[in-house]
Amino acid sequence: MEALVIVMNQEKYLNALLDLFSQRGIYGGTILDSEGMVSTLFSRTRDSGFTNYRTMLNRGRPFNKTIFLVLDSRRLAIAKECVREVVGDLEQENAGVMFTLPVSSFEGLIR
Repeated sequence: MEALVIVMNQEKYLNALLDLFSQRGIYGGTILDSEGMVSTLFSRTRDSGFTNYRTMLNRGRPFNKTIFLVLDSRRLAIAKECVREVVGDLEQENAGVMFTLPVSSFEGLIR
């Protein structure tokens, strides 16, 4: 089992991704609102010179969506492909990130 973490920088893809997950049998995830560290750091500063830079960095997006899923290897491959289909190339600027972490123990519902 692995935990798949997806940080989507563009919320407009969220519903399409969730629909595709559902169509392909991927369930049981958790979605959190999140914010990038640079955006948070710039929002704390009072120097107006950083305000324009912050706007440029986040392209008007105050928040990201972070999705956590615990999946077996077969479903993990399917979920990653869903992300690529909906979001596109994650190497694009401001697309987001996706990574996995090993899960050595898990309790609860998995479909």
